[in-house]
Amino acid sequence: MSCRTLRRRAATIVALAATLSIVASARAADRKPFAVGYNAWIGYLALFVAQEKGWFAEEGLDLKTKMFSAPGDGLPPLLAGDLDAHLTTADSVIVTLDKAPGQLVNIYLTDTSAGADAILAKNEIEDVKDLKGKKVAATLGQCNHFLLMKALEQAGLGEKDVELVNMNPDDAGAAFAAGKLDAAVTWEPWITKISGEKLGHVIYSSKEIPNLLLDTVAIRTDTKKSEEVKAFLRALNRGNEFVIANPKEASEIGAKALEQKPAEVADMLPKVKLYGLAQNRAEIGTKDKPGPAVEAAAALAKFFKEQKVNDAVVDASTVFTPAYLP
Repeated sequence: MSCRTLRRRAATIVALAATLSIVASARAADRKPFAVGYNAWIGYLALFVAQEKGWFAEEGLDLKTKMFSAPGDGLPPLLAGDLDAHLTTADSVIVTLDKAPGQLVNIYLTDTSAGADAILAKNEIEDVKDLKGKKVAATLGQCNHFLLMKALEQAGLGEKDVELVNMNPDDAGAAFAAGKLDAAVTWEPWITKISGEKLGHVIYSSKEIPNLLLDTVAIRTDTKKSEEVKAFLRALNRGNEFVIANPKEASEIGAKALEQKPAEVADMLPKVKLYGLAQNRAEIGTKDKPGPAVEAAAALAKFFKEQKVNDAVVDASTVFTPAYLP
């Protein structure tokens, strides 16, 4: 082959690469912006997987993500229009709806906690009954407080039987690990970390109240991006079903986002029950025949009113809609 021929082929390759680059840039420019909030939660692996695999881009979205410390922290920006959707919890939305009635709705269930939220206790505390008179941390008026109340109720105890300290789940986990508490209501990765280091053990978890602590996707009810929302859910659901079918690869993808080792992510994953499309339809139900998720929302709404977190009992029938499901 002559040098001239080589030069012609090289020039052709360069021109082709430039053309592909221009086409790719044009396609990227055509993508519609979509801003999503989330916190570092094991049940949101689908978001990280779908982003890594390019599935949001395939759906024509230019996805921008923003991480928050807690699931409720992204709801004010969502209400303000700074986010188009937020990965959060059903309870956070219910609390927000009390002050912003009719303005938010959950459109998709990513998962339910099935052991990823728990009461950790000192090793000498054998069960929930032994918490009587002990110093216990929980986030007052939030879902882990609800978890504690359910545990105490089943053990024949009440809130007044323990010395209750108000702490968010991460602070509670850290304080417990430092030996400052007898027990703490916390979440992953603290449960795996503390149990693994034998600093304490689980005496009650969300596994005992299945399908009640729900992680969701929330949007504004007045969203102007209905088609983008549907595209987002198509890619997210694809991600969730990939995680269900391929937990090992999903754990490797999600490890960076969760700032954990892949093996640690794999250990945490069984502590959530992930929902695909079929499970979403069954859990949310319809207006005429509400599903279990609506019943769970009703129980949480009642709890928040009793705890004086909310002024009124939020109408559970307004908390979920199946309208955007693929």
